[in-house]
Amino acid sequence: MIEVLRRRVIAGAVVVAALVLATTACARPATQATGNASDLVRISVGVDASYAPFFLADSEGMFAAAGLHVQIIQTEGGAASAQNVVAGTSELSGNADSTALTVMAGNPGLRALGVYEDSDRYFRVVLRGGATPKSIRKMGVFPGIGLYFTDRYLRSLGVDPASITLVTTSPPEQPALLARGDIDAFISYDPWVARAVGSNGHVVGTTGDFGARYSQWLLASQSWLSTHERLAGQVFRVLAQAADIIAADPSRAAKAVAAAIRMDPGEARDQITQIDFRGRDFRPDDFEQARELVDFFRGQGKLAGPVPPQEVMLAGWFGRNTQ
Repeated sequence: MIEVLRRRVIAGAVVVAALVLATTACARPATQATGNASDLVRISVGVDASYAPFFLADSEGMFAAAGLHVQIIQTEGGAASAQNVVAGTSELSGNADSTALTVMAGNPGLRALGVYEDSDRYFRVVLRGGATPKSIRKMGVFPGIGLYFTDRYLRSLGVDPASITLVTTSPPEQPALLARGDIDAFISYDPWVARAVGSNGHVVGTTGDFGARYSQWLLASQSWLSTHERLAGQVFRVLAQAADIIAADPSRAAKAVAAAIRMDPGEARDQITQIDFRGRDFRPDDFEQARELVDFFRGQGKLAGPVPPQEVMLAGWFGRNTQ
């Protein structure tokens, strides 16, 4: 049974030798796998509902049932998960397409194996009370996909992004900035959207309303993948099975998410239903979106080097290795 490691040491507890596993300094509570350490697969993820397939497969023992030794390592999210793969402290990671591509720019050995979720409604546009899309003068923006969505949104309004003051923020800061009137709008996800609405903000749309979406990919390093392709396929197969369960029963997944990241189950379910979970191969539109993201971030000076999507995104890998 895979069990969650806790940071704190309970007084009087017996130290169990099987718990001596290497974890990264930035890891939050993680899952321990037992058995042959050479077969251990460490997967770095963030701490929100978009990582539901990992949390569900972990909590319900799906990895162990498939004969896999998997350790889930929670990071602060963003690039940290992919950077763990680069550093060799994780074998796999879950990352949004925009984040993956920016990390790949400086680390060409990273590979994307396929998609485990998409959404064009998880990110929503929030305005302060009394503001309208045409009255926006300042927008809170977090780096990466937040900047990309903001640019797409403003252009969809016929507004030149250069004419708007973009205030760099983190998602948790945005509701307070909106409530104080320091910004007129932002594009983000729950719980920050819900908190802003609770402070007189209002939602005016989703990214799908202006033709934008995101996907999340499973990443590995080419060096590890070259000798562990079958193992990676087995792990991804379990994640795809978990994704199918989530699509059919969001409440079941919400319990796993709530337990993994200490979140209210109802809030977790609301977020899960804003996302389409399904394991799949890359499609032509994924490559098109990746090229658009690369072009955008290159234009913004945010990429450390070239990122050819056709090389870093492994077309057909999911179908070949998860059957």
